[in-house]
Amino acid sequence: MKLFQKFTSAVTSAVLTASMLACGSTALFTNTNAADKDAIQIVNEMGMGWNLGNTFDCWGTRGWTTDTETAWGNVTTTQDMITAIKASGFDSIRIPVTWYENITDPATYDIDDAYLARIKEVVDYAYANDMYVIVNMHWDWESGGSLWLNKGADALPQYKAMWTEIANYFKDYDQHLVFESMNEVTFDYDVLNNFNQSFVDLMRESGGNNANRLLLLAGKNDDLAQTCSDSYVVPDDDMVAVSIHYYTPSTFCVADINASWGHTETWGTETEIQDVYNNFNKMKETFVDKGIPVIVGEYGVLTTEKDQKDRDDIKLYLNTVASTALAIDGLSAFLWDAGNAGDMQFFDRKELKWFDPTIENVYKNLKQNGAGIKFEYTSTKEVTIPLAEYKDEYGYNVNVAGYGANGEKLEKVILNGKLTGEEEAGYGIGFSATREGQSGVWTAETASVDSSGTGTAIFDGIFSDDEKGDIPYEFEFSYLQIQNWWGGTADLDSITLVFDKGVTTVTAVKDDTKPTPPDTTAPTEPDTQPDTTAPTEPDTQPDTTAPTEPDTQTPPVNVLWGDADENGKVEILDVVLMNRVYVGVDKISDSGKKNADSDQDGKITLSDSMNVLKLLVHLLEQKDFPIQAE
Repeated sequence: MKLFQKFTSAVTSAVLTASMLACGSTALFTNTNAADKDAIQIVNEMGMGWNLGNTFDCWGTRGWTTDTETAWGNVTTTQDMITAIKASGFDSIRIPVTWYENITDPATYDIDDAYLARIKEVVDYAYANDMYVIVNMHWDWESGGSLWLNKGADALPQYKAMWTEIANYFKDYDQHLVFESMNEVTFDYDVLNNFNQSFVDLMRESGGNNANRLLLLAGKNDDLAQTCSDSYVVPDDDMVAVSIHYYTPSTFCVADINASWGHTETWGTETEIQDVYNNFNKMKETFVDKGIPVIVGEYGVLTTEKDQKDRDDIKLYLNTVASTALAIDGLSAFLWDAGNAGDMQFFDRKELKWFDPTIENVYKNLKQNGAGIKFEYTSTKEVTIPLAEYKDEYGYNVNVAGYGANGEKLEKVILNGKLTGEEEAGYGIGFSATREGQSGVWTAETASVDSSGTGTAIFDGIFSDDEKGDIPYEFEFSYLQIQNWWGGTADLDSITLVFDKGVTTVTAVKDDTKPTPPDTTAPTEPDTQPDTTAPTEPDTQPDTTAPTEPDTQTPPVNVLWGDADENGKVEILDVVLMNRVYVGVDKISDSGKKNADSDQDGKITLSDSMNVLKLLVHLLEQKDFPIQAE
């Protein structure tokens, strides 16, 4: 390392440390003013996200100690860990947090101050890398369990009390902090909608930056089909996003080798990739096109050897999901990573490197080159789907989650094929529906394939139950399970979906447009302590690299460029002062502002302080430091 590089590190560390002491780390390292962005723009800036999984979300460890964070086998989270994630191409981090076991008073639901302080430390790690960060309420409920959120509507007082405390604790953080209401709750729609509305109300009432903070609202079980439903109500607020998790197809993503409901080791056919496009387009049509961004808070694939997933197909799946989200305005996707202790392991937190470097390259390439695809859209009332790739041991399980985003009704399903005998072949077409106020209820219609090779099932919205009679249903666009129930057999090659009005079909085409390069003027890997290491001796060979020049724009007449404190010379303390002005803890005179405004845009930003810092480093190299007024 050359002396030039060492000096840069030491100066940067001194500047940042002085500024942090002056005002704390909050918002210091941001190079964009998120307060000026709308919800769609913020989610676009979030880019690719990463989950700090199996860490603060662990439970069964009542009472906060430092062992709580590592109870599920991961190491203590560090600044270096988050810095490494940033370097891999991620601009956002989601911190799943379980709160209920870390309260000190069960009567008031007060959260342990030490626990809040530790969450703040990790939030600050993300801020120090100019990252967005999501903090949620994660495993405060369990499927079929008895945790406090399982009380449903009766849990609302505790829910509001705990979120109010969290909101007040972080109210001064800028818009790079996002709060997420809950995680994968299975509440009835009415209860879920009420919780989400209460969450928005209490955040806005808490004041500070919470008055306009982006809020991420829990979907119905964070499931695509159940959340993209008319029964799911988004509060009337301009700064909200919707949470949906994406582990589709589940047989590949989350089914282990012993799963009774199916297990696949491979993924990546043309149809499977098209399903991703269709499903993400449904999120777009249901929410984003109405001004409500979507954050795919989790996606991933089992990675352990016992799960037997094809390694190349894992990479293809991750690349497909991440690139599809990048290609759609108002969508951001977060990789679920259990670290060193779980069944989805990507980043080795002990060694600060990826278990599979080629997966890291997937994200680095997307960060550098962009999604590489863009989408074209058409509208049609009839969609024909080939069945070959949907065949399973029970029949055909067809993914139709990507349709019905704008209230379209499925009127018919036509089976296309060839009768293999003289007797008609009877088929049951099962699906998920909402019946009697309950979502996800298995329902079916029937069709008979005759000698013409076709059979039609009418989706009239009425299910005939042997005991209850006719029951209205609302078709949930998730799957169609097609099975041979009676009579003869047929070779089916496709089905045709017939809608009451046009549905959108999506086609991916190549996009060579590269993303705008990141702003490199803002520091992304600051030291939190001054560098006390002895300087490395310079190389014996002369350094012929041209020094980095500051902005060469000529400052105004009678202005000493960079002299923010107007003491007649330009030195490191001027850079410190400029940072303090930028974060709002100090002020300077109009003439000092002219000195500090290196790019003459009328305001003091990190770009100005970095330009002056570059100038000082260059002058040190030239042994002409500091600049003195004549």
